[in-house]
Amino acid sequence: MKFRTLAFSVLSLLALTDSLAQPPAPAASANPRALLLISIDGMRPDYVLQAEKLGFTVPHLAGLARDGASATGVRGVLPTATYPSHTSIITGAAPARHGIVANHPFAGAVKDLDVWYYYAEDLRAPTLWDAAASAGYVTGSVSWPVTVGHTAIRWNIPEYALTRTPEDVKMTRGASTPGLMAQLEKNAGPYLTEVADATKRDWARTRYTIELIRQKHARFVTVHLAATDNQQHRHGPLTPQVKTALAEIDRMVGELRDAIRAEDPRAAVCVVSDHGFAPVTQVLWLDAIFVKEGLITLKTKETTVEKSGVTDWVARPWHAGGSAAIVLKNPDDPDARAKVKALLDRLAADPANGIAAILDEAAIREAGGAPTASFWVTMRSGFMVSPTLQPSIVSVVSARGTHGYAPSLPDVAATFIVAGEGIAPGRDLGSIDMRAIAPTLARLMGAPFPSAEAPAIDLSYAKK
Repeated sequence: MKFRTLAFSVLSLLALTDSLAQPPAPAASANPRALLLISIDGMRPDYVLQAEKLGFTVPHLAGLARDGASATGVRGVLPTATYPSHTSIITGAAPARHGIVANHPFAGAVKDLDVWYYYAEDLRAPTLWDAAASAGYVTGSVSWPVTVGHTAIRWNIPEYALTRTPEDVKMTRGASTPGLMAQLEKNAGPYLTEVADATKRDWARTRYTIELIRQKHARFVTVHLAATDNQQHRHGPLTPQVKTALAEIDRMVGELRDAIRAEDPRAAVCVVSDHGFAPVTQVLWLDAIFVKEGLITLKTKETTVEKSGVTDWVARPWHAGGSAAIVLKNPDDPDARAKVKALLDRLAADPANGIAAILDEAAIREAGGAPTASFWVTMRSGFMVSPTLQPSIVSVVSARGTHGYAPSLPDVAATFIVAGEGIAPGRDLGSIDMRAIAPTLARLMGAPFPSAEAPAIDLSYAKK
């Protein structure tokens, strides 16, 4: 296919450029304390903090919470989606500032490609990798979002799934630090990108992270595990499939913890999630409504607006599962704005549609959402929005789960657990702001991080 040839050429150039531009490792500071940051996609805090009550088997995660500090919940960002949230965790900034305002760029569909915000060049705020590298750390990362081409990650295997085919393994290899995956594969085995078996994929990510620690002696390491997200989208939260997936991830956490502490007994281990999950039984077909109201004019009639093609548009939803930003083609057109507002108000007035609130521009700015959004439709738990073109407004669907809601929804609160030498055991941090995570971890590494939008959290650890 044509895109494979193009992708190969682009990634070959990227790898060559990276190998030429890759700076030498900075001189390490005096024995810097290692830090492992594990993201477990979609893990609600109660899955660990109330594990016995809810029927989860997570001895390693529960042990970290018992031995260290943990939050009862992390208030996320708008939207509570994977890529904006992971970027807020690593930058301490809201999406409007760090630039990753959604999973997918607005109207960014490309035929045969699954386009997400994969590329570090889209970042607009400093990251923990920047701070750690400047402080003398050897940095490493496996499958963290928005890391393709990140120059501060010395040993980098980015998250990259552009085709959703086996070709993605080759593309990931091309986008990684040159030669790294081949070196690690001898002990770690094949790298996997297949979404259909997310637990096997997470085990591959775990093995590569362990080898990254052992062979490359990375001392600030980030890794993203996602089987819990996959199973909750399919089956909903608190289901047997989710409990099985998290039990496997708990074993991975134990092996990762042991690897980093074999490298440095003083190492801190931090477990986060990007968001929680809400159950879904009904869907609001928002794109279909906008087409019906004449706000989007299609070229043909396919299953989605993207597949149908757009002849013209007045306003379009930018979907995030539990919410959708509404973008106006001409924000300065008062008639268009009034027409869209009237439609959204009419939809929100009917409780059967499941809309919790319609945010205006002032509320969006305050929440740090996409600056290009004029309105934001936020849903109640039990409802989601979808871009599929359906004849109805709302439909009942099989039980499933989603996130992407406004961060005020309790179901989508995220997780923060950190344990290590000098961190107060069993400390309850209460509810915290997601933007406070980066400066807190930077403080653990002794690295300045003045760009964060929230202050560091006091973990009552002893300075060494």
